[in-house]
Amino acid sequence: MSNDLTSPSSQEELAAGGCSSLLDAAADGIIAPPTITTTAADKEKEEDAEVSSPPRCEWEFRLAATVPSTALPGASDAIGSVDFDPTGHLLATGGIARKIRVYDVASLLAAASESSDSRSAAGPGPAACICVPAKLSSVRWRPSSSSAPVVVGCGDYDGVVTEYDVERGVAAWERDEHAGRRVWALDYAPGAAGMAASGSDDRTAHVWDPRAPSAGWATARAGAAVLCVEFDPSGGPHLAVGSADRRAAVYDVRALGRGAVAWMDGHGRAVTYVRWAAPAGRVVTSAADGSHRLWEWGGAGAAEEVRSYSGHASARSFVGMGVWRRAGLVASGSECNHVFVYDLRWAKPIWVHPFVAPDPDTVRQGGAHGPLEASAASGGGGLVFVSAVAWRQSDDQEDLVDDGGALVAGGSDGVLKVFTCRRRQEPRP
Repeated sequence: MSNDLTSPSSQEELAAGGCSSLLDAAADGIIAPPTITTTAADKEKEEDAEVSSPPRCEWEFRLAATVPSTALPGASDAIGSVDFDPTGHLLATGGIARKIRVYDVASLLAAASESSDSRSAAGPGPAACICVPAKLSSVRWRPSSSSAPVVVGCGDYDGVVTEYDVERGVAAWERDEHAGRRVWALDYAPGAAGMAASGSDDRTAHVWDPRAPSAGWATARAGAAVLCVEFDPSGGPHLAVGSADRRAAVYDVRALGRGAVAWMDGHGRAVTYVRWAAPAGRVVTSAADGSHRLWEWGGAGAAEEVRSYSGHASARSFVGMGVWRRAGLVASGSECNHVFVYDLRWAKPIWVHPFVAPDPDTVRQGGAHGPLEASAASGGGGLVFVSAVAWRQSDDQEDLVDDGGALVAGGSDGVLKVFTCRRRQEPRP
């Protein structure tokens, strides 16, 4: 897959572009516990103590399903992008094979419950497959009302953004406003009436109304190719943008022409992914320098770097990065063909899993200092690597974190893996 950031063509393109409640006294003679007041300074001390503690994995991860590649020998089926729909019921993948594959998430997860061995939990094939005319860089589900058609959008190597009606399997419309330069990223603002944004090799990010794609657009300009875009998922009027000039920035979509309202400088190579974290005003960036970084900003000006995360390998390729906002977890692929999960509180990974020959005992273990760390950090793994990851957000479910989550990862060999995770139960005294 031309995810390679050091190939001559890519270089040219990138250069251009517990809390517990207190009980009241129930009867005479019972004294109510004193009220405990926690000051901001106390909370800050507790947070500092936790951050300085060794990384620990508070989650149980399990391989739920593996979907093998269906490509013929010698054909490339690299997965470049994966995305859950807003309901968490559907999953879309896209990449080199010029196909959008749509999977039913419940069917994928059911494969694990029907198999006693996660290594043999082969997931079902796609529920729908849409053939497209070009290689895909990005796939994203468009938010819509319950009565509207289910639509998935994609950005391709030919510089075109296209939306497809999933039920009919045909293009609903297309937009070609990036002068034929590759569209690296596509995103939709939350809500059925939200905006859309695309980033391209032409050094611009376009923002437009997907309900009227020909009605014009606003443009944010970068110093090099725009490789990633994401709207604030909380509904705020902000768009985060990352580019090949090693910089990420935040724009107010109501005034794109005025320039960035915040910027993030510090990466040593192209910024390949940018994702919003909770609470508001926090952004995670990923770059080809082998690091993720957490930033905070409270207004106009340079954002403050809170923490840098390292352990995965990313120097030549797009390896994917996603943030599970409710749980505070960051997932990424790696050129060493492992899936990495970081907790935003610690700089080192809390869970690492090899993408080939999984062992159930290994999958369930956690901790940044497990036996996988040495082999993962060595950079081995050959030419096959994990190229895309995504968390199932489903933010409308209040009990999502307690009930667990789902993480999907795709490889440059076309293999798709789905993991489930659940918070570890604290032992009762």
